[in-house]
Amino acid sequence: MRRALIILGTIAAIPVLMVVLLLGRGIVLQLMGYPVDIPPTELADEIAAENGDPLRCRRLQQTVPTMGPSLTEKRMLCFFLLAQEKRDPKICEYLIPGEYGLSCINNVVAQEYKDHSDAGFFEFSECMTIQKDPLRQDWCQFVRAHRSRKTSDCAGIKNDVIRSGCILKFEAWEKYPGIRGSFYFGQSLSP
Repeated sequence: MRRALIILGTIAAIPVLMVVLLLGRGIVLQLMGYPVDIPPTELADEIAAENGDPLRCRRLQQTVPTMGPSLTEKRMLCFFLLAQEKRDPKICEYLIPGEYGLSCINNVVAQEYKDHSDAGFFEFSECMTIQKDPLRQDWCQFVRAHRSRKTSDCAGIKNDVIRSGCILKFEAWEKYPGIRGSFYFGQSLSP
C-alpha cells in the first residue's frame, strides 16, 4: 500500500515538476538574451525601435507550446512584420525560398506606393510613354524586370527600397527554381 502511495505521489508530482522545468528554462533563456514568450508583433516593434538585429526574430523562444501558430511561424511573422515596419526588403531574405518571402518583398515594395497610388500598379502599356514621376519610372522598370526575370534589369530603379526588393526577388528566381511557379512571379516562363 505504501509503495502504491509513493508511486501515485510521484505521478502527481510530474506535472508540477514539468511546469517548474519549463519556467526555469524560460528564465535561463531570458538570462542568455533570448526573447521568450513575446508576441511576434511586439518583438518586431522592439527590434525596429532599437534599430536592432533582425536575427533576434530567429532567437524567439516559448516556454510552453501553445495552440495556434508554431514557434517557426511566429519567427517568420516577426521577420515579415519587421521588414514592413523598417521598409527593408532585405529582411525578407530570411523567409526565402517560399511564398511568404515573396509576399514579404511585394508588401515592402507596395508600401513605397502607399501614398502615391497613381504612381504604381498601372498597365505596362503606359510605360511606352515618357513617365515624369520617378516612382512611375521605377514601376515601369520593375515591370520590365518582372517580364525578363533578370536581376540586371533592376539596376535602373532609383528608389532604394524598390530596387532592393526587385534584386532580391529575381535573385530568388535565379537561385531557387522551385519557386518560379509562384503567384508572385505571375505565369512562369516556358523552358
